[in-house]
Amino acid sequence: MTTTIDPRTPVLTPESARIPQNSKLKTQNSKLKAHLLVLGGYVLLTVLLTYPIPFRLFTEVPGGGDAWQHVWNLWWVKHALFGLHTNPYHTDLLYYPQGVNLYLHTLVLTAGLIGIPLQLAGFNLIATYNLVLLLSFVLGGYGMFLLCHYLTGNRWASFVGGIVFAFSPYHFAHLFGHMNLSSLEWIPFYVLLLLKAIDAPSVASGSTPDTQHSALFLAAGAGVLLAVNAYTDLLYAIFLMLLTGLILAWRVLAPSERRLLREVGVGWREGLLRLLVGGGAFLLLVSPIILPTLAEARQGYAQQPPRETLVYSSDAILAFTPSELHPLWGKAISERINRIGPYLPIKNPSERVVFLGYAVLGLAAYGVWWLRANRRVRFWAFVAGATWLLSLGPILQLYGKSQFTAFGVSIPLPYLLLYKLPLFSIMRTPTRLAVLTMLALGILVAFAIGALLSSLRAPRGEARGEAIARRSPAWGYWLAALGLPALILFEFLAVPFPTVPPGWNVPIYSKIANEPGRFALLELPLRPFSDYMAYQTIHGKPIIGGYLSRQPPYALEEEMPAVKYLLDTTSPSDPIREQVTGGKGVEALRKLGVKYIIIRWWAFTSDQKAAMQTKLSTLLGRPPDFTYPQDQVDAWKL
Repeated sequence: MTTTIDPRTPVLTPESARIPQNSKLKTQNSKLKAHLLVLGGYVLLTVLLTYPIPFRLFTEVPGGGDAWQHVWNLWWVKHALFGLHTNPYHTDLLYYPQGVNLYLHTLVLTAGLIGIPLQLAGFNLIATYNLVLLLSFVLGGYGMFLLCHYLTGNRWASFVGGIVFAFSPYHFAHLFGHMNLSSLEWIPFYVLLLLKAIDAPSVASGSTPDTQHSALFLAAGAGVLLAVNAYTDLLYAIFLMLLTGLILAWRVLAPSERRLLREVGVGWREGLLRLLVGGGAFLLLVSPIILPTLAEARQGYAQQPPRETLVYSSDAILAFTPSELHPLWGKAISERINRIGPYLPIKNPSERVVFLGYAVLGLAAYGVWWLRANRRVRFWAFVAGATWLLSLGPILQLYGKSQFTAFGVSIPLPYLLLYKLPLFSIMRTPTRLAVLTMLALGILVAFAIGALLSSLRAPRGEARGEAIARRSPAWGYWLAALGLPALILFEFLAVPFPTVPPGWNVPIYSKIANEPGRFALLELPLRPFSDYMAYQTIHGKPIIGGYLSRQPPYALEEEMPAVKYLLDTTSPSDPIREQVTGGKGVEALRKLGVKYIIIRWWAFTSDQKAAMQTKLSTLLGRPPDFTYPQDQVDAWKL
């Protein structure tokens, strides 16, 4: 049988057949280089803008405070999974001897998992902590770049959008010991996959079955990323569920959005299937913690009084108040805010710094006006306004005031409707919704930069349809392209960022680490001190009490006389002293398994110190076995 070749059919030689493949390969290499360049840009900005953290990588941590709690988290996740082969959401090393669940504690499991290979590679806990924080800037910027590029198609504008989100004052403010909130890098990745899953056309629109499978794959990926955010901080998962609700409601309720969905063949059946796949993937991954978390929440100890929510709601002026971390005017801003009562002076500084940026707001406003016909711009403008309004909490606070007019009128806000929902009363911090405001503003800035640069680059007459040859961009183009991001970064500046060294050089902890057997330490003062958890990463022994994000009930403090006597609230002359004198208290502690009592004198006022000296004399009746004057630490071995 002979084969007839149609003369009109081109015969492909092996070399010519490789041309399309080579062309495709070149395109892929070009894209890879572009993404590597973007990542390199964010790495460079991170090194410069977080100075001096990268240069004190192994020796100091930013901010201090709750940082030691998160250093313990990194240590505990590795120790639980690799050393004890146990559930990391329960530990018997804290709140000895009963142990404690960590479901309502900001464990930041994702950071712990990232930290395991770093620790195995030889990085100490300080370096591991710092690298995980620095990674949040790089990945946060890159994830936002991908999201903005999907929405705008402009690489440089998207890079600037990543700057707005990753290097915002909100992010820098939470470097003060809030690793859970600093780990915001997974948020834009989730939003990107969610939007792609919604926008993917269905088979009914004429696409291939592979397209529909891709939509379901993207929906599953979005569910996985939502679970990643939940394991980072449950608060961020709740925020993203709220954002998802806004996105879905907008798509369903806006007539123009419904029309677009019909055009790509996405109806109720296709949309519901994608929602079920994404939600199913999320629930499957969080199922190990979601029920225990809800059970723990029902115990009531994590519920916060309404006043706490007011304290941690944002005052309306804070969004427009320059950052307290700025090297030029930060100190003056801080002093001014501390004079505005009643809530602003008692807010944690991490919760007060939510500056949106004048350049960011100006560009966002320009983009919203210039591109008001763009449906995506309209939506993200709505998200920016809605999330900022929710961040103000249940009632309006303006320049420290929450009651207005001669009649003391309070102005209720939409967050009041959310307060009674499950977990919202526990989270207590509406101001943290600013993270979604920065996400939306970053997208709007990307739209604005893209539109502005496009208008500056277009030759005159092009808009009238004249055939005019392209020319190189004028100086105004480069001024906008480089000057506007520089202005944003200047407003967001927080260098040099304060860092502190660990106080781990007290020799008693290394000595205890080398002692065999299991026994407990009683650290004084009996307060929630994150320092105690940091020390535990050295000695590895159980301790009385602990410091968690939500302090659980601890029966031992009330039931055991020797422990209750040492509380700050117990007077040295309290009748309970009769139950601890004559060695009775020491014997009870020995039976409990306590081998050392260690006290930090620097943590007491002069009156508290005098009271504690009397108590220790009553309880122990002898001088310390180990004393470290330089560290103001004494220790007794029972």
